[in-house]
Amino acid sequence: MKLRDALMNLAITAVLVLVIVLVALVLKKSKAAVPKAIPVNPANLTITDQNARPVRETFELLDKTTLVETRANEADTLRFRTGADENIFVLYFVDAIEASTSHPQRINEQARWFGNVNDRLLVETGVEALNYVRDLLKSRPYQVLTRWEQVPNSTRYYALIRVEIQPGKGVYLADLLMQAGYARVQGVTTPLPNDSRDEVAYMLELKKHGDRARTNKAGIWRHVK
Repeated sequence: MKLRDALMNLAITAVLVLVIVLVALVLKKSKAAVPKAIPVNPANLTITDQNARPVRETFELLDKTTLVETRANEADTLRFRTGADENIFVLYFVDAIEASTSHPQRINEQARWFGNVNDRLLVETGVEALNYVRDLLKSRPYQVLTRWEQVPNSTRYYALIRVEIQPGKGVYLADLLMQAGYARVQGVTTPLPNDSRDEVAYMLELKKHGDRARTNKAGIWRHVK
């Protein structure tokens, strides 16, 4: 091998070694600068409640429930006592108007949905809706039915509430809220117990209730021009 070629190979080898050393130093420095990861809950996972009841295939009718008065109650989110237990239930199918200013984002979103109604008027109507539900459940027989399906990231459960508006005739609270102009069709659905209507058919009925409420200027719709 010629001397020139030998020197060239030696130079190339030296450069490669230098590059490798520099890369190793950079990686070592970068690794040291990376802070330790902070564990977080994955966005798509539900925070599980270890004391949560198992979900049932069929609805359970709760016996002798009592409405518990609390500032956290909404027209579609209510606390009930059954024996020694207390649970918060959220209605299937509907989203009732907010009754407090605790969730400004939800208020703004609802206000836009209901024809850009004033935020203050929306909350006032939400309080009116809550009082309507409270008076209804105190004056008429009702049933709470649940499959113990848990609301994501909470200790609340979904439920149906059936109110006896006439002797022997029960109507779901979701229907009554829609008819009164206090809610919109939104949220989690479920097959209805002992009912020939499927979920889509029932949602269409709820929407018709809402359309009539809007035409009649009932509830929140009286504030919409």
